[in-house]
Amino acid sequence: MAMNVKNTTTSSGLDQSLKIQTTDTQEVDRAGAGAETTWQSSNWPTYLGYYKSHIATKSVINKLGMWGVGKGFKADSRTTKILQKVKGWGKDTFNEVMDNQVRVKHINGDCYGEIITTDGEKIKPNGSNLFNLKPLNPGTMKHLINTQGMLTGYTQTNSDGSETPFDLEDIFHLVLNRTADEIHGTGDIESLTTFLDKIKQLDEDMAVMFHRFVVPLVIWSLNTDDPTAMATFKTQEKAAWNTGDNLIVPDTAVKYELLEAGRGVGKIINPMEWRNKWTEEVIKGGGVPALIMAIEAGTTEASSKMVYLAWQQVIEKEQRDIEAQVKAQLGLTIKYEFPARIEENLGEDEGKDGDINTGKKSEVKITTKKIND
Repeated sequence: MAMNVKNTTTSSGLDQSLKIQTTDTQEVDRAGAGAETTWQSSNWPTYLGYYKSHIATKSVINKLGMWGVGKGFKADSRTTKILQKVKGWGKDTFNEVMDNQVRVKHINGDCYGEIITTDGEKIKPNGSNLFNLKPLNPGTMKHLINTQGMLTGYTQTNSDGSETPFDLEDIFHLVLNRTADEIHGTGDIESLTTFLDKIKQLDEDMAVMFHRFVVPLVIWSLNTDDPTAMATFKTQEKAAWNTGDNLIVPDTAVKYELLEAGRGVGKIINPMEWRNKWTEEVIKGGGVPALIMAIEAGTTEASSKMVYLAWQQVIEKEQRDIEAQVKAQLGLTIKYEFPARIEENLGEDEGKDGDINTGKKSEVKITTKKIND
């Protein structure tokens, strides 16, 4: 007798459903209207975890620090002599301290260094009494903001819970991407966490799938439902599998089916394509071109030069920011040199590009022609 489908079908009740995705609105962290406002980076341990655990993120941020410092600082003999005394935590150089500061700035949004002078006084306007610049843990630093929204000082939370106060002039402080009247900076990792979590989840899933290529799932069909016989076969099959021995059974006693990893689904969605896409988004978010990360392929020489030239602007801005803050906070004038400029090589394309390079290398004339001419 035919079964009445209307009386037997039910909803499977899927846990997931499609929904319209929206982006939450945000407001900047501002100074309060009342008494002094404080702010501390409670997310530093989280951001540091992403930096240390995700190789793409670590590589991107390391490149920013490495290229930002470039070939090292240049300065007059007096300034060079002062900065050569900087030892950081004891074994650093000034360039290594700046590399550290740039990386932490991009991870956390704010980075700090304690300004230590030779006489224990405030840093002099010409920086002549600078003795050391010691990097600090940004997660321990608290901003003190007055009612006008101005930064007035810091306190550092020590491991025993006590706090050490610092005046504004006692701390070398770099800030990244401060927006409007926000009382702190914003690092690069904050906006990348969604993609980083997807990559990690995919890697864990793919690890299981690849393992199943070596150790596939097997469905065994036995010609008995006797629990004792099934338990005996299970023990024998497991022992044979683990030792690599053959398992000999009667022809009609056992049937099996291999569940091959990736079959079906892999033909519709290639997980590695998505992983590459997400990694590309992480690299874009970090501001480092794939060409600099040495993962770009299939590009022309001309396009690579344009990418490199765009990257040069990013790094030169980073270097200008460091130079300006060293002058403003330490009273010292330094100059960072871009590691390898490309303008000198642009003239080599003159034969290929016509007369575009006949003018000055820093000036490319753009001519326009009216439609009716």
